[in-house]
Amino acid sequence: MATRYLATALITLTATPVTGYVFVGWTGEVDVIADPSQTMVTFAMGDDPDNNRHITANFVQSDLRYSLAAAIEPSGGGSIEFSEAHPPGGYLVNDNVSVYAKAGTGYVFSHWTGDLAGTDNPRTVLVNDNRSIVAIFNPTVAVYCSPTIGGSVVLEPESSNGYAVGKEVTITAKAAKGYRFDYWEGDLSGSKKSVTVYVDVPLTVTARFAEQSSRWWLWLIVGLIGLVGAVILLRLVSARRDRETWDEFLPPEG
Repeated sequence: MATRYLATALITLTATPVTGYVFVGWTGEVDVIADPSQTMVTFAMGDDPDNNRHITANFVQSDLRYSLAAAIEPSGGGSIEFSEAHPPGGYLVNDNVSVYAKAGTGYVFSHWTGDLAGTDNPRTVLVNDNRSIVAIFNPTVAVYCSPTIGGSVVLEPESSNGYAVGKEVTITAKAAKGYRFDYWEGDLSGSKKSVTVYVDVPLTVTARFAEQSSRWWLWLIVGLIGLVGAVILLRLVSARRDRETWDEFLPPEG
């Protein structure tokens, strides 16, 4: 089916071979094409006597095969699933293979590197040469509070997409009213409220909070009673010692 254009129009043609075929060049009225061997060409329609220009994209069947190597970082971060298993001899030239990065427990998919780029998942790889792709996964930091109403845990910086391996993260426990932070459980320990870690693997931490007594006045009274008792006891002991000292200076009776 022919398409009509103005003489001054710029035309872009793209030749896309299917699996098992390769593009070998444009033929026909290609005098306006700088390089007929390129799959994508742009040219001006130009003034043609009969207002037509005939150009043909030529393909030939090929038995060329290529490999598609895949790797994950870090090891154990996840896996890559293929829409088509790698054939023993490799994929046919210009095969389109869909790849999906599946995160493992404690990880999230971050991005592609190698012969793929970006964060889209899944992606399609055009195998027109030997290809190598890498799926990058980020470890996560999961935080919990016990009891849940006892407070909260804040991560700095915050991230919903995990953390790049080696990223420095500060984890801080904040007690709710009526509670106090007690200690860490899980992949953290100790009683320091704020801890800075390097996230090399997934972390799971729990902040333990203890309820503060609401009868603070009762403990105050108990403390005051104890203090008064101690003062009275000291006075009695002191008075007894004074009496014993005074008795030494008195003459014996009789």
